[in-house]
Amino acid sequence: MTRCGVIEKTTTEADEAAPQVGEQFIVRTYIGSEAAAATSFQADSTRMASLGCFPVIQNWEPGRWRTGAFIAALLLCFLIVGIPALIYMLIVTPDGTLIVTYAFRGSPMDEKAINWRSTEEAIAVAQT
Repeated sequence: MTRCGVIEKTTTEADEAAPQVGEQFIVRTYIGSEAAAATSFQADSTRMASLGCFPVIQNWEPGRWRTGAFIAALLLCFLIVGIPALIYMLIVTPDGTLIVTYAFRGSPMDEKAINWRSTEEAIAVAQT
């Protein structure tokens, strides 16, 4: 008799000892120019590494003006007030955002492992 649709999962000791991916993540946001955000990230990553968290994903989103602001500046051009605003918006770009996802992989600096019980506790640790 065959068993259709049944999948048996077998685990070995090596599988159980391997770190589980996707268990604990912290997402940090750094706002500013690309250089300023990278500097903040560099300073923060060493502190996060001492807690056992290492960056897994980094995403840089350059700053940009909202469409409504451009439309408002264009409409104000009829009153001559919008011309300097439009020139300013074309020259200056707003601050961008660097989003970094950290994963907890165990603390190499500290022999005891951090055992977070909740997301709130992980956020509180990351903010200190």
